[in-house]
Amino acid sequence: MNETKEDADNPTIYDKLKDYIIFLTILTVILSLIAIRGDYILAPPYAVSAYLVVFQRNTKYASRKSLLATYLLVIITSDIIHIVLGTGLDGLILNVIIISAFITFTEFSHPPAIALAIFSYIVADPLDFTISSILALAALLTGSLIIEKFGARKLK
Repeated sequence: MNETKEDADNPTIYDKLKDYIIFLTILTVILSLIAIRGDYILAPPYAVSAYLVVFQRNTKYASRKSLLATYLLVIITSDIIHIVLGTGLDGLILNVIIISAFITFTEFSHPPAIALAIFSYIVADPLDFTISSILALAALLTGSLIIEKFGARKLK
């Protein structure tokens, strides 16, 4: 069946349910992966990223390039700032400025990256944060490929 833009804009309940199941699967994989390290505090930005990947997949906020670029930048800047400046307010502010400037002034726009940078200060362990974020990123990128191939709605 050839799907029109109108079909993509008006998903059926079946389409929504299929996408929702994919979203829950991606989120469950992420939560299972971060459970290994016990970093549940990082779940909120990962959950928002998963939501964008599934339900906003046709926007710049959910592109794989944006996910990859912003997550890697958050990991790198958070780790460097934590090591050099510690986990104080000055480092947090600097990190938020760097990440928000990056997503504002480049083509790589994934707003949950700002929250992820802030949550890195709650975890306050660069190794735990890095491992959890890389695992979540891998799940998000895989989920993005899955939703592109098997998602209920093929958005143009």
